[in-house]
Amino acid sequence: MNNEADVIVVGGGPGGMAAALEAANNGSSVILIEADTQIGGNAARSTGYLAFQNFDMQAKEGIDDSADIFVQDMVAEISRQSEKYGITFDEELAWLFSEESSTTYSWLCDLGFEFNRFLPRPKQHSVNRMVDVKDTTMFTYLFEEALSAAGVEVITETRVRRLLTVNNSVAGVETETETYMANRGVLLATGGYQANPQIRIKYQPEVMASTPYLGTEHDVGDGHIMGLSVGGDLINMTMIPPLIMVGSALVEESVAVNLEGERFHDEAGPYDYRVDQLARQTDRLAWYIFDDRAFRTKKQLIDEMPEEPISDLTLQGLADKLGCNGEILNHCVGEWNSLVASAEPKDPKFGRVIFPDPRIGIVEPPFHASRMIVGINFPAGGFRVSSDMQVLNVYGEPIPNLFAVGDCTGGLGPVIGMGGMRITPALTLGRIAGRKIATGTNFKEVRKGGQSRLPENQMRIPVVDETN
Repeated sequence: MNNEADVIVVGGGPGGMAAALEAANNGSSVILIEADTQIGGNAARSTGYLAFQNFDMQAKEGIDDSADIFVQDMVAEISRQSEKYGITFDEELAWLFSEESSTTYSWLCDLGFEFNRFLPRPKQHSVNRMVDVKDTTMFTYLFEEALSAAGVEVITETRVRRLLTVNNSVAGVETETETYMANRGVLLATGGYQANPQIRIKYQPEVMASTPYLGTEHDVGDGHIMGLSVGGDLINMTMIPPLIMVGSALVEESVAVNLEGERFHDEAGPYDYRVDQLARQTDRLAWYIFDDRAFRTKKQLIDEMPEEPISDLTLQGLADKLGCNGEILNHCVGEWNSLVASAEPKDPKFGRVIFPDPRIGIVEPPFHASRMIVGINFPAGGFRVSSDMQVLNVYGEPIPNLFAVGDCTGGLGPVIGMGGMRITPALTLGRIAGRKIATGTNFKEVRKGGQSRLPENQMRIPVVDETN
């Protein structure tokens, strides 16, 4: 085994895989180290929602989109979220991601990725740009093939614990048993810190610090801790948004009912909206109702729910077990089934625009109910980085040879509520980081300009200079 390479990538999620592949394809030797048993990270276990602008699927539908529109949608989301959190939003990073996202779509297609359909999110994305991949296991097997072909050495089931420095420059990493040296740079792509209550309690009330979370058990903030140890500047760490614990793809097949047996909101609406609507229900109790077809096809997502579902052969029997009105529940599900079977693009009651694909209602017994439980979304916090994804210290200075992508960065984290804005930025900015480390080329030098192009009357959330 070779313990030295040009580039050491810590973490095999979308950002780390993209960076490793791009660095290798630009002539660098690369070692990728992953704590889990396989690469793919949370993306391989997700619902596979991604968001791009000005790409082929939009062109086929005649959708007019641009980097301008995309960034304006991000700024609007930041404006909404800034009412709840103190936010540092990196506008330059938003432009960089937005402009490059269409290239990432083409790159994924070249790797063999296939996409299903648009998923409307009109309150966050002003045009249809969020799509889902046909099979999220592509994030594992397609990248395994590509990384192998590019000569990347992938090491799994290995946790990196420390960064190694020489003369204030990051020179390598240390696991529990081995040392790996990097000639050109180390990239942190270890995910978030949601699985570490010791970190969360520093930024959340104690009552929330141990609630359920999205992501794997390996999201314990290793990258955050290591980067902090060499002076990295963490931003947006207090933004750990609450959400209802349910996979979005299960939501597509479900309706949510309260103790009265009635629907009460758009089940596929914004994450914070769902939390608010649950809080308004009697005893804060509600359940997702779905049928056995959904139970079988979405079994992986159901197994990740905080509680086992309650089941019965009839809706009346299910209502009895939940303590709600069976007649009202039957009427509610029947009304939903009629809507799903129709060609209506929008739910007239709550404005829901995401339906099952194919449009089959809740019809196949036995029927199941999963209680709506509040947990947390992926945290927004991570390192402040340059346009080349190099980690900055509290003075805004780059830390030599240290880079970060994905959930280890904080500048774009606060737009998570838009949907499709976790995996796609990780892939896009990971590719940029990989090229930078491999070639030494400053990405801003090869971009079209480098100046912000938001309209003058558009609200801006500036990057905070904490040294002034």
